[in-house]
Amino acid sequence: MRIVLLTLIVLLTQAIPSFAKCKASDICKMMEKMDHFSILNKCPDAASMLKDCRKVNESVLEELPKASFVDNGDGTVTDTVNKLRWFKKGVLNKLKLKDSLAFAAAETFAGSSDWRLPTLPELKTLIYPERVINASGKKAWINPIFDDGLGHYYWTTTTCDQLSVIEDRYQKKICQQGESAAWLVHFNINAVFWFHTAQEKPHSWLVQKME
Repeated sequence: MRIVLLTLIVLLTQAIPSFAKCKASDICKMMEKMDHFSILNKCPDAASMLKDCRKVNESVLEELPKASFVDNGDGTVTDTVNKLRWFKKGVLNKLKLKDSLAFAAAETFAGSSDWRLPTLPELKTLIYPERVINASGKKAWINPIFDDGLGHYYWTTTTCDQLSVIEDRYQKKICQQGESAAWLVHFNINAVFWFHTAQEKPHSWLVQKME
């Protein structure tokens, strides 16, 4: 009889899915350090709880006017419409957002030191409507005047507390991470998505406002 009871206990224990232990409070704590896909992998039934952890800011992304770029011949490119001067080539450095911000602030290039990271609307102006050969000689979804190889992804200063919802050519994307995450542009696949600001994966593309 004892053997039967022990067998039943083992079977019942195995039958209970591990995600049954995931409570709403646990999900919200996970969101401070994990992205949605990682949470759903650990707690497959968490989808309905994710939206309750943070309020979503339904602000609409304000697009900038279509840019008109001019190569300055000094490693920079000027957008004459939006009065911005860009690095012609992205900096591949894989930094946390705060370190990328510090890097930009300390950079001196092309006779200027007031470089910074772009906002999401600013960085999106570099996206080209088709995948073409850029200045590197390789194809990416970036205006061909720029040099980005096969296309990389770059930080913007637009955090998820400023903008929680965006829709790119793939799908509507929701970020409920507040100030702990920021939006990126990926020129290899022409996509916008977010990363936690503490992740050392995105690169840096520098810009400055022209007087």
